[in-house]
Amino acid sequence: MVIFNEGNPDCVRTLLRPAERVIRQGRDILVESFDTRKELWERVLESYSRYLEGECGDFLNDVDTAFRAKFEAALAVLAWSFWRKGEEFSPASERFSEREIGLIDEILKYNVFEITTKEDILGKLYRRDEEVLQLLKTYYLGMDRWIEEQLEDPEIKLPLRYHLKRTWRRYREKIDAAINEASKYGWFRTLMEEWEREKAGEVEAVRETYETRVRELKRRMAEMVEFFEGERRKLEEELSTSNLAEIERLRREKEELIRKFEREKEELTKRLLELKDEELREKLEEELAKAREEALREAKLLEERIRRRELELKQKEMELRKREIEVSQRDEELRRKIEEVLAISGKVEKGSRLVVREEARIQELNFIGRVKSKFRDKISLLGKRYSVEDVEEKKGVDVSGFRGKLDETALWNLPENRYLEIRLKERKLLGRKERILIKAIYLTRVERLAELGMDTDPLTLAELNVHLVGARESPGGGRTVLVVASPLGFEERIRRYVSSEDFHRNFYSENVSLILLDTETGEVIHNPNDRYAGALAPLVSLELDEEVYAKVRECVREKLEGRDYLPLSECLECGDEEQVRRAFYELGREGHVVKYIDGFGLVLIRK
Repeated sequence: MVIFNEGNPDCVRTLLRPAERVIRQGRDILVESFDTRKELWERVLESYSRYLEGECGDFLNDVDTAFRAKFEAALAVLAWSFWRKGEEFSPASERFSEREIGLIDEILKYNVFEITTKEDILGKLYRRDEEVLQLLKTYYLGMDRWIEEQLEDPEIKLPLRYHLKRTWRRYREKIDAAINEASKYGWFRTLMEEWEREKAGEVEAVRETYETRVRELKRRMAEMVEFFEGERRKLEEELSTSNLAEIERLRREKEELIRKFEREKEELTKRLLELKDEELREKLEEELAKAREEALREAKLLEERIRRRELELKQKEMELRKREIEVSQRDEELRRKIEEVLAISGKVEKGSRLVVREEARIQELNFIGRVKSKFRDKISLLGKRYSVEDVEEKKGVDVSGFRGKLDETALWNLPENRYLEIRLKERKLLGRKERILIKAIYLTRVERLAELGMDTDPLTLAELNVHLVGARESPGGGRTVLVVASPLGFEERIRRYVSSEDFHRNFYSENVSLILLDTETGEVIHNPNDRYAGALAPLVSLELDEEVYAKVRECVREKLEGRDYLPLSECLECGDEEQVRRAFYELGREGHVVKYIDGFGLVLIRK
């Protein structure tokens, strides 16, 4: 009969030597050093691998199973030794489960019967050997049944179960024979009756222990859920600063709780199997199973909550990263456009203002209405009294020509460059009476506002000269005071020709006075040496709440600190947009640059 099916038994014997050494030593393997046991592990594992790869040929299934069982058993004993001595050795803990290690631990306690005969066991019983008596007591009260049930567990590796079954069968045969023989003696029967009474007294203790442990596990589970709910609420309240570390910690605690529950369950199960009261044992086992199901259900719910929260945090993290990228890209685009605008404009005035169509229109109506309200029946100027003979409001531009390009709403919001002609006559009884013509013009680029809906460039000197020349050449012979108001402000060159420190450059005419009004900032510009302009300036200026504006200006200044540029949109929390723009323009005159950047609006740039 072919036993080995062409396999080489001598080759197998050589490969099995380190494994058989470990098996022979059994519990005594603990006396070996960690390095020795680690080396044995590596040798056994290497030999096992060589055998599985067919180095020794092929064998019949039964023979092959017996060989593999020895390799697996040797590795299991070594893994048990690392566990028993509390040594960290990950290859062993990864290969064998806690259940497998626990089973090895129980069977190795009976390792003493490996070399003893029935007669040896009886001799130890007669001498009242404590170790043997304790092992027999544990065996008699249910250990045999527990080990048999564990050996049927499919989660334990098949070759390992094969070896442990054969080993336990040898031990059991010797123990059963010894107990049967000892039962013939009254003292041993009395001893077994004492064991039964002790076990009966332990029934209630087991029940109480079980109930206490189950209550503790339920309490721990409830605390865990409550803790998680508290953490979830805190995470929701502090979402902007939360991270995934808390989620991972909760998951680790939940897994540890389940592992502990399983360990408690295994321990209780072993103790329940020792009970002789079948009805009570079954009832307790049923309750334990229900407790386990409830714990697993709670753990599943907890895991689902953790998973949902983890997904929410990851989604939030992705959104924050996306927002950071968008802000970074927008910031880079703004920086690039600033550089392009500064390079193209060549001078800071171009593109340094912003007014939209409807704002230009309301400022026009505001300017005309305020100026008109200040010239009633009579006024006093330069120590003289004047009568207001006439106040006439006129349109500078006929906007009906844009009717085909704009809808009715846009057309009504388009400025018309309205102006007032106010005629004053000196009040006195004798002598020549002085006449003054005040022409107050609200000036915008109507065509650009109609086409683009906004304008970003201050009025130029060339645009101002058109109206200044017209005022000088107007008939009448009296003094003309030209007031030009604009929401766009005036380029720097105009200031140099109107109110500079070089007096010889400031505009002066014997019959024309010039006053400029920036309706956005409220600034009034005129020749400080022109008596008429100085006297009329307060009458055409716009009253502003300087305290409120001072706070807005300071807010804008603080936001600019430490930055190269500041979009107007980021300063709207400082106050009204009109006052923020005024602050931008004033800070621009103090050495910074104000530019309109397409897509970003008005931007204050540190120079």
